[in-house]
Amino acid sequence: MAVGLVVLAGHAYAYSVLTHEALIDGTWDNGIKPLLLARFPNTSPDDLRTAHAYAYGGAIIQDMGYYPLGSKFFSDLTHYTRSGDFVAALLRDAQDVNEYGFALGTLAHYVADNVGHPVAVNRAVPMSYPKLRQKYGPVVTYEDDPGAHLKTEFAFDVVQVARGKYASENYHDFIGFKVSKPLLERAFAETYSLELKTIFHDLDLALGTYRFSVSKVIPEMTRTAWSAKKGDIQKLQAGMTQRRFVYRVNRASYQKEWQQHYSQPGAGTRFLGFLFRIIPKVGPFRALAFKVPTAQEEALFLTSFKETTDRYRSLLGEVAAGGLRLANENFDTGKPTRKGDYRKADETYAKLLENLDGQPNISSELRANISAFYDGGAQPESEKARRELAALRNRN
Repeated sequence: MAVGLVVLAGHAYAYSVLTHEALIDGTWDNGIKPLLLARFPNTSPDDLRTAHAYAYGGAIIQDMGYYPLGSKFFSDLTHYTRSGDFVAALLRDAQDVNEYGFALGTLAHYVADNVGHPVAVNRAVPMSYPKLRQKYGPVVTYEDDPGAHLKTEFAFDVVQVARGKYASENYHDFIGFKVSKPLLERAFAETYSLELKTIFHDLDLALGTYRFSVSKVIPEMTRTAWSAKKGDIQKLQAGMTQRRFVYRVNRASYQKEWQQHYSQPGAGTRFLGFLFRIIPKVGPFRALAFKVPTAQEEALFLTSFKETTDRYRSLLGEVAAGGLRLANENFDTGKPTRKGDYRKADETYAKLLENLDGQPNISSELRANISAFYDGGAQPESEKARRELAALRNRN
């Protein structure tokens, strides 16, 4: 997980950047690549490597808005509102091998979050924090205690890095992830009846900042973890050394290879370097005072990753057969999104209504989805959202 930046953004994820990378790599040869070649049989090995980079980008795109200079609203929408419809639109609208790779990557993210939270994180948190178990029971969602979620997910990352499950040399390639902007713009407008450019102040800058953040945060995360928990890490893996554990990204190489492709981050993102240097000494970064997971908690993570991989392979099979159907699930709980079940979902639907105010072309599918969410006379809290809901219902 992009730990320090998650704290800044005020959100946590079921799986880390590293695990999203591992899911793509683990299903590439016998899952993703055959689909790409079946649809685009003349794709060269070099083109496949490029498509792999687009699959990486798709696998993390739903989280992009939670990073500095991103759009939190974008990521809230893709996590809580028509989450399955958005991925389906990307798959349906993909026109070349790179766009198809990108779309299949977003499907991986959909699966990872919807399995990772309910199977692993939401159950591991109350194991690590007995007081939360007393208060909430055997399942604690992100909304119940964001800080505990952050610590638990960070601890999962540390354990997997310590056990050598994530190869640092592969991370170099992962930082080169690519994003299919035209496809993203088409699918977003189709799903939410909003233009992506109205959600991001500067999409190119957001993408560049995202890459910068990803390149910084995992090396800093491992460096901080080694400094704080060296003894525990060495207990996890006999013979583990700082050189093997800490990820490294050469700054000059980074700038030469990738910075030219997107806008260069400015002072706001350079400030992150200062923040990382003081992790976890002050402020919200105290959340990185994590507990090493017990064997039972680690088993939850390993089970969830196996279930994620199995479900993703199954959905790839449905894509191949032309019968894929995705539910609109809440990424924090893995359950269908319903009014009143989760505050963040309620807030996101209300904000969507506010943003739709004055929009002349709202798709019938979106109108139906919003009407179903507010079925039974339920109302959003803000007056502006209530007005737009009434207007939307009158259009049906």
